[in-house]
This record gives sequence, structure tokens and C-alpha cells, in this order.
Amino acid sequence: MYTEDTKSIKDTKGIENTKSTKNKISAALYTLAARLNLNFANQDLLLQAVTHKNVYENDLLTNEGLQVLGNHALGLYVTEYLHLKYPLLPLPCLQQAITAYCGHLTLTVIGQEVGLQYVVRWNNFTDEELFLQDKEIPSKKKSVGKSKGPVQRITQGTAISHALKAIVGALYMDKGPHAARQFIHDYILSRDVKMQEVIEIKEPKRELSALMKRLNKPSPISRLKSETGRLSYAPAFVIGVYSGTEQLGEGFGSSVKMAEFRAGKNALLQYYLKEVKDFTLPSVIDSHEKQATYIPTKVGDTPPKL
Repeated sequence: MYTEDTKSIKDTKGIENTKSTKNKISAALYTLAARLNLNFANQDLLLQAVTHKNVYENDLLTNEGLQVLGNHALGLYVTEYLHLKYPLLPLPCLQQAITAYCGHLTLTVIGQEVGLQYVVRWNNFTDEELFLQDKEIPSKKKSVGKSKGPVQRITQGTAISHALKAIVGALYMDKGPHAARQFIHDYILSRDVKMQEVIEIKEPKRELSALMKRLNKPSPISRLKSETGRLSYAPAFVIGVYSGTEQLGEGFGSSVKMAEFRAGKNALLQYYLKEVKDFTLPSVIDSHEKQATYIPTKVGDTPPKL
């Protein structure tokens, strides 16, 4: 009674394999794909992107390669955007901003917000499994053609972060660079990051003096603008830092030293974080017509911080 159906399946092994793959993709994973608008032409990439490399299954690829590709794509497009938006940002500050947008902790939070924790595939090895790794785990690794090596315990947060990078890599592979860039702008760069809190400045007075010298401006001078309760339990001081008659920044604190530190930092942040409101990303120039009318955004020359 089932002869024809059986024959049909045997004659169409490709369809059979496709059905087998789809059966492994859960409803939660399909929901995530719909939520993030991940219309992969190759559905295998969807499952591969959420499968960490410490999952040992003979018939399943992991996201190790996609993660590397996605990591580089994230670095490229996030750096491009921030470098053009804040052209005066020094390299160390730029690196801090990049980490704030696409660092491990940030990607983990974003992944949890979109629901990756419900679909990511990873092994949280127990102490016993780690103890027996030389006997049990390497034999599984050999079965999938991987070399022997220590089994690493990873957290769910790490698995989520790697999966999100792999999704970016899968988009790059399946849909091209424009789709990957659009995903990064929609889900990574659209987040509100307070740059003033991200950038760390340890020696504002020294750094500000070097900056004024490079700009051929008078050396910065701190001036007490106001104070209250100097001899009381809660004193407050307001310091302004000036270059000639130009006020560069202002700060307050419970001591003159604290207010002076904040004033110098405020002056540096006002300079470093000058935004370019209208700019064109070089990565969107993908035709000869666009190249003919493309005007590059002027990039600042702020040297590395002291």
C-alpha cells in the first residue's frame, strides 16, 4: 500500500534531507527568524547559526566559522559608523565606544532581548564531564573529525553572544553585505549608548593641555566660578576651564580638585564628541553612479590619547 510513496521518497533524497533538516528547527527558532526578519534562502544556516561549537553531533555544522565572519562584519560596520559620526574621537576612545556597541556583554543582552536564549544550542558541561574529558568527550570530537583538545565550559551568555555574531555572518553569506549592514544598524547601532559614560579619561588636565598645544591655542586655565559651604558639611565648588577667554568646559564637586577634574573631562568630551549629523557611509557606495557623486566625509586628525 505504501510502495509508491516509499519509492517516491527514495527517488528524491534531496527532499528527504530537507525535511529532516526542517524537523530539527523548532517552532521557537522559526519565531525568532520571523521576529528578526531572517529570510534565509538556505534554512540550514538558521540552525547552524545558533549551534555552538561545543555541541557534538555527526550531522550538524556549528557556528564557529559564521561567528568569525560576523565578528569581522560587526567590527567593520560599527567602526565605520562611529568613525564618521565622531571624527574627532581618539583611537582608544573609539575602541571603547565600539565595545559598548558590540562587545560581548552588549551582544549577550541584545540576544536575550530578542529571545536567543530559548533557541541557542550549547553544552553546559558538568564537573564530571570535564573530569572525564580525556575519555568521553574526545571520542565524540573524533567522530566529527575534530582534533583532540580540552573541553571548555562556557556560559549561556557566551553562547548567545556567539550566536548573534553567527547570525550576522550567516546574513553576510546568504544575503550579502548589505543585509548584514542593515541588520547591524537596526539591532546594534540603533541602541542608545551614552558616549559620555563610555569614554574613560584618566588625566584630563594633561590631555587637555596637549590638545590645546596641538590646536595652537592658549594653555587651559582653571578658574573658580562659584562655591558654597567651603567650611560646612557639604561644600560645593564650580570650576570652569578656559583657553584664553573661551570656556572649554565646566565641572562641579565637593572639592576644588574634583571640580577641576570634571571640568577638564567635560572640555575633552565636548571636543571629542562633536557629531557630524549628515554623512554618507562608504559601504553604501556600490555602483559607478554613486561613486561619481560621492563626497567623502572629512575625518578628524585627533591623535591617540596620551
